[in-house]
Amino acid sequence: MKKYAKENNIKADLYLSIESGINKLLGRWMITNIAVIEDNAEFESYGTSPSFPVPERLVQNIINTDLSQVMNEIFYKDEERHNKGGGIQLLTHDKISRIDLTEMAFIMALTKYINGDSWK
Repeated sequence: MKKYAKENNIKADLYLSIESGINKLLGRWMITNIAVIEDNAEFESYGTSPSFPVPERLVQNIINTDLSQVMNEIFYKDEERHNKGGGIQLLTHDKISRIDLTEMAFIMALTKYINGDSWK
């Protein structure tokens, strides 16, 4: 994000990026959002969202394609799922959306910024 901003003459105090993916956490396959915040002084902070488990039988298919495609095969086809509440909204029966997970990851990444030098 920072590289894109600099290349396009976009000035900002903080640069934010988010990605979601499958990872092995505590010996289990999980889906997690990871947020990165970087400032102009090259200081970076990372944060993650809560993770949700992936059934072992689906792991390779998710790695080979993506979560949305696998969910389309299991539940019902929704080409816009990733632009809406995401797979987590379907899995939690509308209790948590991908926006909620993204917000939590950014809040976790902000902990180094909002607490100044005492937490850096």
